[in-house]
Amino acid sequence: MDSSRDPRQNQPMRMPIELGVLSAALLLASGPVRAAGEAEVRTAQIAEEGSSISWGHAVAIIDEPIDEVLPVVVDYANYVQFMPNFTKSKVLAQRGHRAMVYMEVSVASGTFTLWGQLTFSESAGDGEARLVEARLVDGNMNAFRATWRLVPVDGGARTEVDFRIYVHPDMPLPSAVFSRENERAAGKTVRALRTRVAAAATRS
Repeated sequence: MDSSRDPRQNQPMRMPIELGVLSAALLLASGPVRAAGEAEVRTAQIAEEGSSISWGHAVAIIDEPIDEVLPVVVDYANYVQFMPNFTKSKVLAQRGHRAMVYMEVSVASGTFTLWGQLTFSESAGDGEARLVEARLVDGNMNAFRATWRLVPVDGGARTEVDFRIYVHPDMPLPSAVFSRENERAAGKTVRALRTRVAAAATRS
């Protein structure tokens, strides 16, 4: 080995790798820590056909009936009040069970802002289930989709929440980073919903 070689010669090759690792760390830095005694939220990644990025999936039980949970899910204008990292949420138009909503979400510790105009629709699922679906119409993301499935359980006393989210930001990072962030986002969203519903129940 040539000990006289200038170690700075390796820096141009290392810099892109280091920047990529730093960006990934920033994107994932805001993951939640489960508190002692917190009810379980099960999360997973679900493959999306034709894409290397996976859906984020979270399932949990909320200790309130569906009539208390659904109004919070469809209260799109107030997502900014309780959804993780939301900085704006404004209903642009609404008719019946359909709405056009503008939203902004801060990611990577505030380094980037994702924005989009989304269509939301609420409909009946199988049995007593209710479905709420969101799709990207315009924005600075390559793709965005989300679905809520709410099902009464325990004789209607509680609600099972099944949430899925697929976000493909327009950022030069590995697909695995986005897949993991989708899973984290799903878990954080369900936890935020549960907290919001519990607060509303306490006030009433």
